[in-house]
Amino acid sequence: MFTATKDDTISNLKATGRDLNRDLSSDLHKVANQAGRKVRSLYNTASEEITHATDTVTSEIRSNPIRSSAIALGAGLLIGMLIRR
Repeated sequence: MFTATKDDTISNLKATGRDLNRDLSSDLHKVANQAGRKVRSLYNTASEEITHATDTVTSEIRSNPIRSSAIALGAGLLIGMLIRR
């Protein structure tokens, strides 16, 4: 037979709610930390790739300035023609 009082039941429900809140908060904290680490890793990888690409392009322009200028001129003309349409 159920003999718990109304106050006992309310206290038990409040304790259960606090436990659930603490568990959910802990789980969300873990997930947020994992997501943050992944985003940080992706950012660092992208940053390294962009730095490498920039260095490669700079090196190519310095070693072949005439060809690089001709390519830039051609790309500019092409983009200009596409924009006018």
